[in-house]
This record gives sequence, structure tokens and C-alpha cells, in this order.
Amino acid sequence: MTLRLHGIEACVFDAYGTLFDVSSAARSAQDSLGEKWQPLAELWRAKQLQYTWLRSLTGRHVDFWQVTGDALDFAFSTLQLDDPALRTRLMNLYLILGAYPEVPETLKRLKAAGLKLAILSNGSPAMLAAAAANAGIANLLDAIRWRK
Repeated sequence: MTLRLHGIEACVFDAYGTLFDVSSAARSAQDSLGEKWQPLAELWRAKQLQYTWLRSLTGRHVDFWQVTGDALDFAFSTLQLDDPALRTRLMNLYLILGAYPEVPETLKRLKAAGLKLAILSNGSPAMLAAAAANAGIANLLDAIRWRK
């Protein structure tokens, strides 16, 4: 099937929740989290978004890495988890989030159709570069841009 997108020259994607599976960090730590992995993943993401929106509205920007850690701390507290090593592990896993299964092939098809591909995200440059490399899609992207 030939991809035809007339008049479109580029596709720009958000990173987290669009290209990268934000639940993959907690899923990868199921051995430590047990049945709490999914509630943790959901609460972590919800609080991450809430903190991002709140900081944006109040003009109190911090790096997305800080927001991600603050949201994880909230989720840990809510779920009564107290394991500094697990927190460190989860933060490290967030750096290497997996892409959703359909992402690599979709990006390849778009690239083959001659489109420029980019990420525009509030994720920090280091976070975005690490996730794109781990997901095997960095070579398909023409640009990765950070916006606060």
C-alpha cells in the first residue's frame, strides 16, 4: 500500500504517550512492583501531566526530569511504597521507555513517503535522545526539539 499525503511535508509528534509507552517503565519493574505496577504507572503518568499543566499555568517551569521524579514520588507515597533503589530503577527505566509496537514501522512508512519527521516535547533533550535511541527510532527522526 502506497502512502499518499498530498501537501504535507512533515509530521511532528509528541513523545510521551504518543510515540513512547509511558507504562513501559513500571511494566519492566513488575518483578519488584507485583500487582502495583499498573496502578503505579497510571498514577505516575496522571500526576506527571497534572504537575506539567500546573507549572505551565503558574509559570513555574522545571525540567521534565524533575516533574517525572516528583510525580513518581507522589505515586510512591500514595501506594505506600518506600524503596529508594526501586525509585532509582524506575527513573532509569523512564530514560529508556519503549515505543509503542506500531511506531517504528509507521515512522519508516512516513519516511519512505518523503516526509520529514520530528518530535516536539517538553521532555528534556537528554530524556528524548535516550528514549529515541532505545526505541530504535532516532535514525528516522530529522529533529528532536524541546519546549517548556
